[in-house]
Amino acid sequence: MDLASQLQQHARTRPRHPAVISTTHVMDYSSLAASSNALAGKLRQKVLPANRIGIYCTDPISLAIAFHGCLLAGMSAIILDPAWPSARLRQMLDLFDSPTVLCDRDEESVLRALGQNPMLVPSVVEDAAAVPAITPSDDAQCELLVVFTSGSSGSPKAVMRSRQSWQQSIGRCATTLGATQDSRTLVPGPLTHGLGLYALVESIATGGTLVAPGRWKAQDVSTLLKTENCNRVVAVPTLIGLMLDLLESNLPATLRHVVTGGEPLASPLAQRILQISPQITCTEYYGSSEHSLIAYREHQRSAKDSNPEFIGTFFDGVRAHLHSPQDNGVGRLMIASDFNATGYDPRGPGELERCQDATGVGDLARLLPDNQIQILGRHGGMLNINGNNIYPAEISTALEQCGLTQSVIQAHHDTPGKAKITAYCLLPEPQTIPDALELHRELKNLLPIYKIPHEIVFLSDWPLTNSGKQDILRLPLPTARGLRKLRLR
Repeated sequence: MDLASQLQQHARTRPRHPAVISTTHVMDYSSLAASSNALAGKLRQKVLPANRIGIYCTDPISLAIAFHGCLLAGMSAIILDPAWPSARLRQMLDLFDSPTVLCDRDEESVLRALGQNPMLVPSVVEDAAAVPAITPSDDAQCELLVVFTSGSSGSPKAVMRSRQSWQQSIGRCATTLGATQDSRTLVPGPLTHGLGLYALVESIATGGTLVAPGRWKAQDVSTLLKTENCNRVVAVPTLIGLMLDLLESNLPATLRHVVTGGEPLASPLAQRILQISPQITCTEYYGSSEHSLIAYREHQRSAKDSNPEFIGTFFDGVRAHLHSPQDNGVGRLMIASDFNATGYDPRGPGELERCQDATGVGDLARLLPDNQIQILGRHGGMLNINGNNIYPAEISTALEQCGLTQSVIQAHHDTPGKAKITAYCLLPEPQTIPDALELHRELKNLLPIYKIPHEIVFLSDWPLTNSGKQDILRLPLPTARGLRKLRLR
């Protein structure tokens, strides 16, 4: 059954079951379907370029209505990230010729400041009988949404997904990830990022309940987790760790499933999760915006799985082969499955590597017996910092705009599981180090907060190899004494 029909069915069979719970409102399936149908009716009256509409929402209720309104109207949703600085948001809007944008009231002023005339997501419709049901499109191959992933060009890449790709991934993988109609899934982080957005769509497609504050706020997460009897949590490991630090001694007895993705799950954190209760399961999955879900692993109590590389089992229906495998069995991973994205929007950066019906994004892997795979990382210099995929080129470009023309970006771990971004810049003595507040202000206009370096180390010259090339392996640790440093956050 397609996503639109599943929503309509849940509205008929369990109309008063809560679909989305935020910090301020509970919306049941009857109201979600009625609100989405009302919005779809308005959208069908508009002439939209390429049949696309932007969504710029933080509030979980508004985001759920906006997404499903687009779904029922047969339109594609361009998911815009409220964490972007204004310059990045303007760039993405320009890329799509300033599409009509749906937003919640909290985000309206940001769009108007950029010269947009946004369309507010309508209020929740309580009277379902007053709204005629929309007959959704039955074209499974039509575009469902455009999501953004980090790009090696220093700019986010727009990934196009069909309806069928997400319908297939949810249909085949939800049970493995513990998503059922009885799930009350807490997403403690933002919903516009890949993991959170997928959890929202998955929860509603399976008839469960999504519980979310819309962004990480410790007090809101604590309140929702304890008052809403959540039995499932979906989050990047960093947020799971913060949640355990906050609530480990007071977690609800109802918690049964923890699902993580977006960054490696360290063994010590996995063991902390599994100690919550004897009944709890901990599932880590590996995927990408371009491929959706690829593989998963179930962490076991007291297992010696401290290997930083991911070793897991392919999800049902995922096929893989390696390009140019080396003698050690490592090659570039190519994925063929019904979950694959259509590709990148041709007006933006990025080009998928293709081989017949398989695509690749640079993951290095080793295929193992029994339908298993070992993921070794991605070439192209991508860093994964606390659950966020970051390309050094993007940070280097921003630093260059601030007058720091040469930089090397690295990640360092001061404490297990928590990474910091260090930028090494060439600044011969006796040149003066920039002012920290002024530089932070400039970078904040160019980068999301999580991409701003934690600190900058200024070097008079680069360490060199014997052949005179830059030797990044000999860069000093940021904790070394005597360095000229600037702390930005």
